[in-house]
Amino acid sequence: MDSVHVSSTSSSSLKSRFLEPSNSGISSIKQFSSVSFSSSSSSRSSFSSGSPRKDTLMASSTENFKPKIVNGPAGYVLQDVPHLSDYIPDLPTYCNPLQDNPAYSVVKQYFVHVDDTVPQKIVVHKNSPRGIHFRRAGPRQKVYFESDEVHACIVTCGGLCPGLNTVIREIVCGLYHMYGVKKVLGIDGGYRGFYAKNTIPLTPKVVNDIHKRGGTVLGTSRGGHDTAKIVDSIQDRGINQVYIIGGDGTLKGASVIYEEVRKRGLKVAVVGIPKTIDNDIPVIDRSFGFDTAVEEAQRAINAAHVEAESIENGIGVVKLMGRYSGKLLFCQKP
Repeated sequence: MDSVHVSSTSSSSLKSRFLEPSNSGISSIKQFSSVSFSSSSSSRSSFSSGSPRKDTLMASSTENFKPKIVNGPAGYVLQDVPHLSDYIPDLPTYCNPLQDNPAYSVVKQYFVHVDDTVPQKIVVHKNSPRGIHFRRAGPRQKVYFESDEVHACIVTCGGLCPGLNTVIREIVCGLYHMYGVKKVLGIDGGYRGFYAKNTIPLTPKVVNDIHKRGGTVLGTSRGGHDTAKIVDSIQDRGINQVYIIGGDGTLKGASVIYEEVRKRGLKVAVVGIPKTIDNDIPVIDRSFGFDTAVEEAQRAINAAHVEAESIENGIGVVKLMGRYSGKLLFCQKP
């Protein structure tokens, strides 16, 4: 596996990129270059661990993080993400199992070229720079893991978001049916579950109907991020693919985990899957959970409107989430 990139958050996109070699190490449906790592104070507050040692580790790691920038002609800029080959030279590659999958092998040009990128701005002027680009999502012809050697794990952190169980289900079924990966673990209870709780074996049968339930079947928590203990657990269990589903603070933690993995020289792909109802992710059309959040907000607004309309000089006040994004509000119908 290599990475999951930005293009679409549809289930097919989630399933199509889990073993791909284009950009590994740490990767994400949301480009990590667009996650803010630079502020050590925000990193500390995101985990609220209360431990000076952990805070120092978080701060030093984020300060040392340098975006992987590739410059090209005519103002072309590629904001790349780290890759396993950045610190493990001469990595062997293998044929993508999808080549033998009857559902995909019949499709011509199904695989994405390794140099394909997506521009951040679609409309540009004739003489303007080409601007910032991101890696295009999609399966590559070559992968960096054989199916039999993959031992994956999935963890959910932070607050709840509609669609969490669907994402878990798609990862498990995509790995199992498309890539032949049989060993997938669920980490119970967020980051601290790596070293404080039991794991949950995940198979297509186990996750068959979890998309019909709310919340997350793996459980979640805030904080509990002890980088050394987490990577020790990953190493001891023989895990080589880590799927981390969470928000801004969680993905900062994923970055720190990757830095520790890189420092130890481990062949472990760390994949960040952004969890946000705010739809504040560049390039993609929808983040998972956004549509449900819009629908629920609409119900609250309608209820407030009924109350306000029923009394003289009535005013209905509805507060919506969004941090720095107002898309939940913009998508409401008058």
